[in-house]
Amino acid sequence: MTKIESKKVEINKSSKEVFDFLANFTNFSLLVPDKVENWKATIDNCSFTIKGLTDFGMKISQRNEFTSIVIVNDEAVSMPVKFVFNWFFKSISENKVEVEIVFNLDINPMMAMMVKKPLGDFVNVLVDKLKEKMESN
Repeated sequence: MTKIESKKVEINKSSKEVFDFLANFTNFSLLVPDKVENWKATIDNCSFTIKGLTDFGMKISQRNEFTSIVIVNDEAVSMPVKFVFNWFFKSISENKVEVEIVFNLDINPMMAMMVKKPLGDFVNVLVDKLKEKMESN
């Protein structure tokens, strides 16, 4: 399993507000980069295409109130890899939370070397966009 961790980002919102936003996949459209096409989402799952790559499908498998959300690949969308995408929330104060993403992929070591940097950049963009979105409201 290849593990990719985002930077830890402090957001000036409560862990409840951030958790509630991320617990609904329809909100993720505000975070995804421009390379994402054909975005479709419900509260529990989403599917999309990354330009030049393949179709992806994700579903929320666990919502641990105000502490974490676990996302896995959706078997309804055929994908070449299995993954677990964890969002962790650590309350710093009543109105400040630290957020981190840990992305685990089941890929061979050669593929891991090729995708580690782009996926690391991707998870950092996600936490930065989350901070920007949450603090602009």
